[in-house]
Amino acid sequence: MYLNEKAWKIQQENPYIIRDALKRFLDMYSVLAKDFQISRIYVPEGETIYLCSSYSIDKWLSEADPDDRRLFLSFWQKRICYNPDEECEVSLGGEILKGGTEAFLNNSFLLSVCLDQTWEKEYLEVEHFSLAELTSETVSLHNAFCHEQLHKGPITDILKKQKKISVYSYMELWERRQVLFPHLKFCPSVEKNLEKLDKSYLNQVSKKLFELEDVAVESKFNPLLLSKTTLESDVTLEKYKDQHTFTDEENQQYLASWHMRFTGIPGRIFFIPEYKENCILVCYIGKKLRTVSDPT
Repeated sequence: MYLNEKAWKIQQENPYIIRDALKRFLDMYSVLAKDFQISRIYVPEGETIYLCSSYSIDKWLSEADPDDRRLFLSFWQKRICYNPDEECEVSLGGEILKGGTEAFLNNSFLLSVCLDQTWEKEYLEVEHFSLAELTSETVSLHNAFCHEQLHKGPITDILKKQKKISVYSYMELWERRQVLFPHLKFCPSVEKNLEKLDKSYLNQVSKKLFELEDVAVESKFNPLLLSKTTLESDVTLEKYKDQHTFTDEENQQYLASWHMRFTGIPGRIFFIPEYKENCILVCYIGKKLRTVSDPT
């Protein structure tokens, strides 16, 4: 769930409308936390929550019901800050939506506060622009602005999939890999990869592995069913062949090109599709590997 950072920048001077908007936003957050066990919302790095109004957040906090004040502080303190994707962007009316970019790439949705009617839309028609391929397309983006949406329609489906991810440590993920991901095989080196990852990205790693599991059962590999998944360039594979070569459990080596990207960190999951019948080989999970465009 990605915060719509643009929604907080709506000019609104009416304190009654502001209080109502914040109440509805917190109702959504409460449902996410209680019904779906999601209390950590993705927020772009460096974004601060403020109101374009003489009625400030601090003023609202001083007057708010204690439960609402607690919910708001919980939302902000538990947020996950991320750096927006650098290879593409989503825009609406010519303005980049940082949260919208990540929500689209990760098959998720925006979480919007409604200080007027601008964001009271279940779907946003936005422009998706690929900086790498210099292509653009109009796409539809899910947008949540009231708690009733969380228990119906496509947003509920997104949340139910999220709720299935009940892994609480990288050790548990590794030990349960055959049960959780029966159609995935892992290079032995992946265990060491996981030990080096920050715990805050566990949910993201699990989500992407579940995506790979779903795709692996298909008769033919379809990368369009995966979020943020591309091929590495030929020039990078040629120059950094050793870094992109991995050894499986049978001591066979593979040059991995297909990879999934994380949100907010320069991380990757490299894999070999159609490794065996209805099976994908996960080769690497960790920080971004060297490329010709980024050799550091």
